[in-house]
Amino acid sequence: MTSISRFAAAFAAVLVASQPAVFGQNYTPMKEIPGNELMRRMQSAMGGIGDGGTIGDAKWDVAASQLWFNQDGWKTLDLKSGTIAPANGEPPATVDASRTQRGERGRRGGPARGRQFTSSDSPDGAWTAVSEKGNLYLAPKSSTPADKAAATATASARIAVTSDGTDDIKYGQASWVYGEELDQTTAMWWSPDSRFIAFYRFDESKVKDFFLIGGWTDVNTRVMSEAYPKPGAPNPTAHIMVYEVATKKTVEIDAFSEASGAKPDTEYYLYNVRWTPDGSELLVSRTPRRQDVLDVLAANPATGKTRIVVAEKQDAWQDNAPGMHFLKDGKRFIWETEKSGYKHYELRDIDGSLINAITKGEWPVDKIFQIDEEAGELWFTAWSGKVAVQQQLHVAKLDGSSCVRVTGGDFHHNGFRLSPDGAYLVATAETISTPAKTVVYARDGKLVATLAEGSTKGFKTHNLTPSELFTCKAADGKTDLYGRIAFPPAFDPSKKYPVVVNTYGGPTVRLVTDKFSAGDSHTALGFITVTVDNRGTPNRGKAFETAAYLKLGQVDLDDQAAAVTHLAKTRPYIDGARVGITGSSYGGYMSAAAVILRGDAFKSAVAVSAPTDWRNYDSIYTERYMRTPQENPEGYDAGSCVKHAGKLTGNLLLLHGMVDDNVHPNNAFQLINALQSINKPFSMMFFPNSDHGVGGPAAESVTWSYFVNTLAPVVPEWGAKAEAKNDAKPEAKSNGKPREKQGAGK
Repeated sequence: MTSISRFAAAFAAVLVASQPAVFGQNYTPMKEIPGNELMRRMQSAMGGIGDGGTIGDAKWDVAASQLWFNQDGWKTLDLKSGTIAPANGEPPATVDASRTQRGERGRRGGPARGRQFTSSDSPDGAWTAVSEKGNLYLAPKSSTPADKAAATATASARIAVTSDGTDDIKYGQASWVYGEELDQTTAMWWSPDSRFIAFYRFDESKVKDFFLIGGWTDVNTRVMSEAYPKPGAPNPTAHIMVYEVATKKTVEIDAFSEASGAKPDTEYYLYNVRWTPDGSELLVSRTPRRQDVLDVLAANPATGKTRIVVAEKQDAWQDNAPGMHFLKDGKRFIWETEKSGYKHYELRDIDGSLINAITKGEWPVDKIFQIDEEAGELWFTAWSGKVAVQQQLHVAKLDGSSCVRVTGGDFHHNGFRLSPDGAYLVATAETISTPAKTVVYARDGKLVATLAEGSTKGFKTHNLTPSELFTCKAADGKTDLYGRIAFPPAFDPSKKYPVVVNTYGGPTVRLVTDKFSAGDSHTALGFITVTVDNRGTPNRGKAFETAAYLKLGQVDLDDQAAAVTHLAKTRPYIDGARVGITGSSYGGYMSAAAVILRGDAFKSAVAVSAPTDWRNYDSIYTERYMRTPQENPEGYDAGSCVKHAGKLTGNLLLLHGMVDDNVHPNNAFQLINALQSINKPFSMMFFPNSDHGVGGPAAESVTWSYFVNTLAPVVPEWGAKAEAKNDAKPEAKSNGKPREKQGAGK
């Protein structure tokens, strides 16, 4: 028996022996929880709220100064007078099509999480690069792949670009941590002219493997291993190689010498590899292990020599992948920078020079909507409203001479459709409590017309209370936090309700924006539900985002506690003695930490897939926000659920997948062991075949059973009168099509 096999057998034996304690957790199926029937009726009741606020097709007739739009048939808007009238016939064939919002499209059929594509076709169609068993090969593409002889000839004719690949040395592939934390889904990059192919060389020989056991529900288990670097431990090393097809010559990109701008004795990550538009240079992003500096290198593919195109530095962490959008000349590009403390755009040249700033202000830009080089304009979204969680659309001159906010009013805006001449804009405008309406703005921000408005009558018909955006102060007493609160049906402000907080709370993820919400059906169980974005979450500027730097589980958790304390003090209907919290991944960490470190504010927690001590997570993510345990031992200790397990005063339920290759199950085991060693009661449920995404009926049932049992909500008396009133009304319509009656209880 090999050492790994012995490890697997011993580990399985321990878990099987302890199975009643590990897996034992009583719960009530969701359909049997008191209030579940009201949940289903509330879901039905919410179904029609907000309907009618959007339009179908929209077409611009610039010459006639008209907008044609489809809402229960074609209508026209006179853009000068704002008059809306039924259209006479169909829109003319000569009508210009609208320029509509462009979203960032994700790759379909991509590799698994943390992985990279294993093959890549050359742009000219002549070659397929394949990463196989650690080595890189080029195979000529057969014109008759169905022909067995041709396929055999193709296989024998393939070129071995590398030959020394092993389990530890990999070409054309990356380490798992690069895929997970640096979004590296590719590891081979053809030049536009197919002359060169760049590729990774990864050395994982110094990285310790992490072992998971799979097949828990099979007859036999199996060992799954991954080179998984922990904070402060050895990392994989990455090199970028370039192979020239014609000469069969390979060079290494110079990314580590002083000539390339690298500092001596500094460990770097290389990622975000891509070619310049003309293919003359290879672009590579480089950041040191601390990730406080970003260099974008341009490399000569024939020689490997590099130069720095742009460099950024932050006191905390630097955004690893700022947007870099080339203009048509292939030389100038729009660059995202946070050097002012807020993300903004500037125009730069590939020669390394700054041309000019494009935007500025004490608010962050979000995404580029459109670049109009003929007009010399950049259209973009930003979090620039009076309410910082409302998205607005701006247009700025590329030369930085002007910047205008086009969307008006205190609303969150999206769904943009811009006229071909850039003079008018269709958008949806909404808030958490106000359903989306479709509006038309002139370029100067003036409201031209409202084309459609979402219905709110369902709130009154079904005795429902609109969700609400609230503001409170962070734990520092100065910074504004934004949150969303949802109310139970038949809400009675004279009563006391327990609260369940849904959280994430970590870097890179925001949960609260001022988008319409008809409610949360879980409130029908008798809860008020709350979501708050604490300091440490994105899109509020660098100071807000880095407030938890080196202090994960301190500043962010204190802000969550400050929010629920504020609500309990200012809203008599909230019972501050009955507050629960739940979340997954970082949200799971926040939930577990809440009842361990802030038991004064939180009484019950369901922690899903929680990292319980940051020493257990991967190096790239953790060190970005905490540095290494050697540099910041106090920060790691202060935020550790394991080290502070003895402070648990509330109710804790742990949920975790047994094959979670992201936040490993040992996170849960460490906390379990710490609690058992001091005889602290807690609850748990493990999912034998679940990875990082724990879900399904059992997960939902055990979560809400736990909150019902520990927070003792009272199911609202709701439904009969609302149902009778709704049944007496005629069928509602939406976009010209009849819809089912939205009666509570139907």
